[in-house]
Amino acid sequence: MPQENNKFKIILLSVFGLLTIVGLVVFATYRSSGNKTAQVDISVWGTMDKTLFNTFVQQYNQDYAVALKVKYEEKDISTIDAELVEAIAVGSGPDVILIPQDLEKRYLDKVYQMTSIPVRTVQDTYIQEAELYLQASGTFALPFAVDPMVMYWNKDLFSSAGIANPPKTWAEFPLLVGELTKSDSNANIKQSLASLGEYRNINNAKELISTLIMQAGSSIVEGDAYGNYKSTLYSSVSGQSMVPAVSAMNFYTEYANPKKTVYSWNRSLPSSKQFFLAENLALYFGFASEYNDIKQKNPNLNFDVAMMPQTVDAKNKVTFGRMYGFSLMKSSPNIVQAYQMISLLTGKQAATVFAKVSDFAPVRRDLISEGTKDSVKTIFYSSALISRAWLDPDMVKTDAIFKNMVENITTGRSDAGGAVQDASGEIDNLL
Repeated sequence: MPQENNKFKIILLSVFGLLTIVGLVVFATYRSSGNKTAQVDISVWGTMDKTLFNTFVQQYNQDYAVALKVKYEEKDISTIDAELVEAIAVGSGPDVILIPQDLEKRYLDKVYQMTSIPVRTVQDTYIQEAELYLQASGTFALPFAVDPMVMYWNKDLFSSAGIANPPKTWAEFPLLVGELTKSDSNANIKQSLASLGEYRNINNAKELISTLIMQAGSSIVEGDAYGNYKSTLYSSVSGQSMVPAVSAMNFYTEYANPKKTVYSWNRSLPSSKQFFLAENLALYFGFASEYNDIKQKNPNLNFDVAMMPQTVDAKNKVTFGRMYGFSLMKSSPNIVQAYQMISLLTGKQAATVFAKVSDFAPVRRDLISEGTKDSVKTIFYSSALISRAWLDPDMVKTDAIFKNMVENITTGRSDAGGAVQDASGEIDNLL
């Protein structure tokens, strides 16, 4: 009799498991049409701006007659971790989180692996950066949008120097320093070509350095299909005589060395974004999402946007992209409904709406292929295709690691090789 009960339990569980998978597949492929509506009522926590997200949902509901009932709560990127752990512990956590890839590594044990989505579907549907979300056990996030790094340039400063266009390669920078960096009689920098070499007063410094390192050939952090991660910061690459990150750091820190002819930045200057807004910085490396903020803070600033510079011999172009994805929380009592919702919000219709109401770029290849008539967003779309990133084990701690790596070089405490090796070991310890 006990054996018969066990057999019954096994059969029952198997049937339940099959129904669950079928249900998820159905919801993953569901799309609204005509006046049909998807009745969902779930909670989402995220670090994306609340006004932007709610505007997007409202516009999507209006355009496609979809009645998505989403309770979105914006969380500070520095406190969401603690809040989420506490909420899960008392049973009041969200159904879904919408976070950048910088945070995803922290929640791999708390989110649902979506096994019904084939790897090929992810690769064919989304930009290459989306492969960060893939593991052997499934997809732990559905890509929603990407915020690529771009280069903003002051058209007046370039024109006054007799230069028609912004640089396309890093090799052009040494030649431009003499034309666009100006100092007073006491050698104080009053105008600069670009913010390179330091860390504390450079906005997006970690992402800028990551871009240079990835362009040089390093992935910074690599993981296998089973969720095992390691630092590759101090790894060599076949065909290269120097570790990519060391080469990148040598280039980067030269611009803060007063003994070098390319010296154009130091720690006493204002933040790079502030200097750009004050019309004293020719080039600012920022995210696509900063475009309207720059316009609003200085309406008189005559600026434009361009792709991030690349290395001269680059076979593959790269820029850093902060990619946002939806992840299902294991603790959610509404897994199926939540899965339905994020499937809708990452579909082509919703992605089209979000691209219109935001400065973020689409993560879907089909939308990028269709292009845009907006000249600024054309740069964002092209940048999305070459966006790359790495799964950060701890944003706060790696920020300190990158800062120390830079300052160990600029203060002479270490050469680039030693600083990169130390940073790589510290990241490994976090992984």
